[in-house]
Amino acid sequence: MILRSAIRTAVVGLLAAGLSMPTLASADTADAERAGASCHAVQRKVAIAPGRSATVKISGTLCVPTRWSPGKSAVDVLVHGGSYNSSYWDWAQYARKYSYVRRATADGRATFAFDRPGTGASDRPLSTGVTVSSDAYVLHQLISWLRSRDYQTVNLVSHSIGGLVAIEEAARYDDIDRLVVTGMLHGTGVGLGGAGTFVDFYPALLDSKFAGTTLDPGWMTTLPGTRAFMFYSAKNADPAVIRYDEAHKDVTTELTLLTSALANKLPPPLNSTNRVRVPVLVTVGQEDALFCGLLLNCASDRAVYRNEAPYYSSAESLTVKTFPRTGHNMMLHPSVDASYALISDWLERTS
Repeated sequence: MILRSAIRTAVVGLLAAGLSMPTLASADTADAERAGASCHAVQRKVAIAPGRSATVKISGTLCVPTRWSPGKSAVDVLVHGGSYNSSYWDWAQYARKYSYVRRATADGRATFAFDRPGTGASDRPLSTGVTVSSDAYVLHQLISWLRSRDYQTVNLVSHSIGGLVAIEEAARYDDIDRLVVTGMLHGTGVGLGGAGTFVDFYPALLDSKFAGTTLDPGWMTTLPGTRAFMFYSAKNADPAVIRYDEAHKDVTTELTLLTSALANKLPPPLNSTNRVRVPVLVTVGQEDALFCGLLLNCASDRAVYRNEAPYYSSAESLTVKTFPRTGHNMMLHPSVDASYALISDWLERTS
């Protein structure tokens, strides 16, 4: 398989874990209306790389609070991790508890959750064209579109591999106001027992969930039954959420896995993080099996801060917070009340 051996060697330290006017299809839901927001499906045509034509359709959902006012608006742009799609941020199961979208719009911020290329309802280009860098360029085009719609404040809220995409976008284009990175730490590797994490990915075309879809061999997903260990605290997460997650998993690419691992492992002087100039919030679950363990004690905010601070030397500020009884997917644990409150309060406090 293309790059498989390279990935096993290089990435054992990381996991995820054209601007015409959009097509707006009415997608208001009773749930969104109860939360005080109007939500609309959005389709955008973007270029997958600079100099290319805007031919790749990106699908997303823009939710606007009913108390939104033009000229004084903020939008949280939500970037999901690998083998997920935008539903991570608007979890349909137990939505009152686990939907970031519902919570943020209730707090008066618009949200834009989108499917990264190849996931959800977005177009699936050749896997060889989808990397952290290409995703960052796609994200930049989406942010430019949101700016054109009079969103004065753009908060980039990201998870896992999506955090590396968000960092690359912020470092390269400097077009956001705040950066939130959840479930992604630098250079620490996976925790005890997690050294085989990346061998738990295999070609999605071999998975029964994707039977009948057109996938080239570079599109990857997780092996059945592996998500509980990689993404959750087995003692604290709801088993029903883990089962739902397993049934609704998505894809990523080998090149995304490889380039995210390389981005994560670059030392601070060479890392894109040191070109991020806006305020940064980094949060992680203390039981995140992908980053916490022998090399880093995630039970200590101070230890995690010491690990991350050299990577954000140009940031206006850096705040770090860890959460007990929480694994990799912070938004999908019972501790979500505390972790969301921290993110929301931080966004308001730094505004």
